[in-house]
Amino acid sequence: MGDGLTRTIPLAVATAVTDGGATETVVLVSNPITTSGPGQTVTLVGEVNITAGTNGVAAVIKIRRGSTTSGAQVGPTLTTTEVATKLYTIPLEITDAPGDVGGLTYCVTVAETSASANGTVNYAAIGGYYQ
Repeated sequence: MGDGLTRTIPLAVATAVTDGGATETVVLVSNPITTSGPGQTVTLVGEVNITAGTNGVAAVIKIRRGSTTSGAQVGPTLTTTEVATKLYTIPLEITDAPGDVGGLTYCVTVAETSASANGTVNYAAIGGYYQ
């Protein structure tokens, strides 16, 4: 178990990131956290504001441990139907139990189903707390 204290994860923000179209692309990496025991949980909250790419029909957002698309996915895949060149704000929230870790980061990834050209992540933000 942890020490019972709740700690905040400072907000990380990215702006004007090209999303990679149909290819899953990291658009934001959280600030690192260090838990104080194996029983602690991490809750991340944030949002992604995206302008859909050409021919995009769905924005697919994942949260992964680490800073790459090969990290373990945590929480559900968030899929939002989109229309090309339109603007969408997609909220996200997940809870993870990573165990006793030091310097752990999480990343937000975006892919756009059927996109023939990249979209733009106008901003993405993620923060939260662990206890």
